[in-house]
Amino acid sequence: MSRKQSVAALVFLLATLLIPGFVGTKEKVHSDVMKFSGIVQLDEDLWASVLGTVGPPEFFKGLRSVDSPQGTTFLNDSGEVRFFPDRMTITLRIIGPVTANGRSMTGKKLNYDQMRGLRFKVQWKRGLKLRPVREFRLHTPSESSFMDLENSGLPIGGWTYEMVLEDSQVPITDHLVLSILSPENKLIARMSAYL
Repeated sequence: MSRKQSVAALVFLLATLLIPGFVGTKEKVHSDVMKFSGIVQLDEDLWASVLGTVGPPEFFKGLRSVDSPQGTTFLNDSGEVRFFPDRMTITLRIIGPVTANGRSMTGKKLNYDQMRGLRFKVQWKRGLKLRPVREFRLHTPSESSFMDLENSGLPIGGWTYEMVLEDSQVPITDHLVLSILSPENKLIARMSAYL
C-alpha cells in the first residue's frame, strides 16, 4: 500500500468515526406508526377499550426515524420527511364493555345513545402548547362487531368512528391529541399519538 493510499484510508476511517451521517455512524433506526390506545371509563360502571390508528397508511408505510447524536430525522423512500400530510384520518374503535383492567364482557353492549352522542376534539401539541386542528370532520359512527381474541374468537360489540382532519405545514415532531367527550360535554379521555 502506497503512502497516498494509507493517507486516504486514514482519512476515510476518521470521517466514518467523526462526521455525523457518514457511512459507519451509529444510528438507531425504527419504523413508525401513530396509534391511540387505552381503557376509558364511559360512566360509573362502564369501561371500554379504545384503539385508534392515524392515516393515511401510505404516508406511514416505510416511514422511519433515525436517531443519531445530532437528533432524530424522519425518512421514507423519497428522503427526509418534515411535515405531516395536509389531510389525515383517524379510525377509532371503541370496544366493550370491558372490565377496568381491559377484559371483555361478552353478552353486554355499549349504550347506543351514549355512543352516538360522543364528541371528539383533536389538537396538535408542540411542547406544552396545544392548538386546534384547522378543520375536523367526524363521519357517522357505526355500531360494529370485533373478534375477541381473549374469549376463543367470540365476537364482541363496539363502535367505529371515522374522522378526517386537515391542516398544513404541521411538523412531523408534533403530537396529535384526541379528547373524547360525553354527550353532556364531560371529558372522558385524552390520548396522545406521536412518532
